[in-house]
Amino acid sequence: MSVKLLCVGAVVAATTLVVVPWAAADQAFHTSHAAVQAVAGAPLHSGFVNDIHTNGTVNSAHEEYHLNGAQASTTYHVQLLIFGSQSCAGAPFLTVPTVQLKTNGAGNGNADVSFPAGPANNPPLQVGIVWQFLSGGVPVYATGCVPVTVD
Repeated sequence: MSVKLLCVGAVVAATTLVVVPWAAADQAFHTSHAAVQAVAGAPLHSGFVNDIHTNGTVNSAHEEYHLNGAQASTTYHVQLLIFGSQSCAGAPFLTVPTVQLKTNGAGNGNADVSFPAGPANNPPLQVGIVWQFLSGGVPVYATGCVPVTVD
């Protein structure tokens, strides 16, 4: 291998290290992977919500939504139901609409959203969250209750 090729490789590697920012995982809440279930017999092969929290000042959470084999060519509005307990007991105290997810002809769709970081919660806020996928304002898919800690 030539010296010139080695130098180019070293420059590319160094540039990659400089360009890619480092994000630390949140120490209070680790990434969750919640299965999505059909509500009232809607078609669904599989689905999930990933909830990823990082430490830092840019984003407090990044969520990824996936449906596979859902109703074809449909737009779903995703929302979070936030409960005051990590068991999702009682009524939600907050409903947060996030993004639209559109499925293709096979009923597959993906979407994601990031939430900006806010002021620190001391002590950390402990809530329960259920994610819903709505069509025409009606829940068609939902996760079970996920205990979440927001610091």
